[in-house]
Amino acid sequence: MTAATPPPLNPLDPTGVTGTTEVLPAVVQKVVAYATREIPGIAGLGGTTARAVGAVRQTLTGSAENVAGVRVEMDGDTAVVGLDVAIEYGAGARELTRALRRHVPEAVDQIAGVRVSELNIVVTDVVLPGADVEDPAAPPAATV
Repeated sequence: MTAATPPPLNPLDPTGVTGTTEVLPAVVQKVVAYATREIPGIAGLGGTTARAVGAVRQTLTGSAENVAGVRVEMDGDTAVVGLDVAIEYGAGARELTRALRRHVPEAVDQIAGVRVSELNIVVTDVVLPGADVEDPAAPPAATV
């Protein structure tokens, strides 16, 4: 009985398995949306109209996978991201955009393996803290 000879390893890939990897823009959109919501002071994604259309879409389709307010243009493993956000009243727009520019590209790189070369942010609204903002991209609330 002889042992099978393993295939030669690729010196650049220690696993020895070759192939391609593609990350779709929709994946980057989701990561951007989730990472944006992690920043305190962000009240929602998209403008008022985009949030309303997303809420209708969510009602009709039952899907919470809407990423209104996030636009992604991919070029290989690099992305240009456009982000529309509503902020809470009292939160400083400059501080929030700095926090977004630090956190969002880091999350996209870590989770999706895509480098964000540009992050363009538009502040679309200001909302009172605790106000009920229709954010269709947020996970649905649990029902009791």
